[in-house]
Amino acid sequence: MKILQNVKGIGPIFIAAVIAAALTGCATSREQPSDANTTANAAATPAARPTVTTAKIKPAKRTVQSAETSGKATSAAVLSDIHRADLKEIPIGQMAQGKASTDEVREYANQLVKDRTSADQQVIAMAQKKNLRLRDQTSRQGPELARLNTLNGPSFDKYFLRQTAADNDKLVRSLRKEREDASDDDIEALIDKILPILEQDQELAQVLIKKEQA
Repeated sequence: MKILQNVKGIGPIFIAAVIAAALTGCATSREQPSDANTTANAAATPAARPTVTTAKIKPAKRTVQSAETSGKATSAAVLSDIHRADLKEIPIGQMAQGKASTDEVREYANQLVKDRTSADQQVIAMAQKKNLRLRDQTSRQGPELARLNTLNGPSFDKYFLRQTAADNDKLVRSLRKEREDASDDDIEALIDKILPILEQDQELAQVLIKKEQA
């Protein structure tokens, strides 16, 4: 009987304690979000993207093409200079073969025609090999040839020697400079073959000029 009374007395206190504990648990659950909510919020928040710095690479193709174009233009200019000089000297030499008043001048004219014809053949072959177009002025007769056509005897010899010596000197100077600046091995090799021949013709013309003046 006393036990029942004790239980009855403890009952209200126990119930009150249980209710208080329940209320405290609810409050705690409201203040602390569940793991599911935390995971959802984390998924909803976008992750910070790493900053990637990409170095810009400048295209080199245009530079290479420009260098190749420039090299071809230079090669074409050198070959065209030799070609124009040959086309000028060959007909002058051919005229001297028939109009020279001395055997020495005639022999020089023969050598000039032979050397310039050979040089021009090499120039044309090089231009074809490199697919280059030669610029010339074959459609118009030069004033030097017209002048020679009006001369005869020693007057012809004198003008012929001085004109070809001046033309040779001009071309030799130009090719020496081009040889120093050459970036094309084929053009460099061609100049090395032609230059000594031009220098030899130039020396022979100077010797004949001095003999003519003596």
